[in-house]
Amino acid sequence: MTGRGRYLAHEVGRLAGVAGDRVGQWARWGHIQASISAREPHVYAFEDVAEAIAVHELLECGLTLKAIRRAVDRLGGPSGWPLSLSGLHVVHGRLAVERGDELVDLIGGAQEILPFNGRLDPVAALRRGGWPSRALGLRMVEVDPERVGGRPVLRGRRIAIADAVTLADPAEHGLDPASVEEARAWLQHA
Repeated sequence: MTGRGRYLAHEVGRLAGVAGDRVGQWARWGHIQASISAREPHVYAFEDVAEAIAVHELLECGLTLKAIRRAVDRLGGPSGWPLSLSGLHVVHGRLAVERGDELVDLIGGAQEILPFNGRLDPVAALRRGGWPSRALGLRMVEVDPERVGGRPVLRGRRIAIADAVTLADPAEHGLDPASVEEARAWLQHA
């Protein structure tokens, strides 16, 4: 599979809410992949960033890296972006995947059917600005691999947030103070 966008580990880390070193570890351990280039420096696609967000979300839900790796393996390995494209749910601290209209436990020994509960959608989370937007409740930052090279931008604009905060006159570019403030908050949190 060929991904869209191009991100280095530190950029993936900013979007996924972890250090770039952690992203490299997850790639080495098989939780995610660097689908654009596995050579140094690793280059990740938009879809790989969504996988990193999924790993972070699953860790926040109390799963271990070992359990997450087992789930990745059961879903076919990291090359198919299984965590962000498989319809994952966390139910009572257990990881399940949608199979038709049922949820099947990925971690337990038996293929137990679980009730529907909190579906994870890391691709949507990334499109809404990644981990910083989630953590701060921001609404004006978005990430689209087809715009500005996949860099975080102000919603509906082609202005990267890193540029928005340095503009001498944001109003000249049609930006209101609230947009610039959200961009600044995103950068401080990332």
